[in-house]
Amino acid sequence: MTYLICILLSIPLSLPVLWLLYLAVMNLKRSKAAGTLTMRAAIWGYPWLWVGYVVYFYCNTLLFSILLWELPQWQNRELLVTDRLKRTRRTGSGRRLALANWFVPLLNPFDPDGDHV
Repeated sequence: MTYLICILLSIPLSLPVLWLLYLAVMNLKRSKAAGTLTMRAAIWGYPWLWVGYVVYFYCNTLLFSILLWELPQWQNRELLVTDRLKRTRRTGSGRRLALANWFVPLLNPFDPDGDHV
């Protein structure tokens, strides 16, 4: 019972935490591409990349399964939220498409390539 309560309480916190980790990782990516990522910054920053992957996987498996009302397509290697949002934007409709499009202004401006989803 306690486990279920912890999972339910973590749902509202997981999206802001995921977004903050995304911002941190995109800054690491931008700094590395610019050649300004120091060894000290990499040592401090890269562990957060792995924390981000764990949170990303958790959100994809639990939170987005609830929000999109479908399971990830594991057979298509849909391990991360980004993969799932890209597919939903390509093939989705209605509420799912609207939800995927809602994330675009939160993600694309911060990706150094400008096209995350």
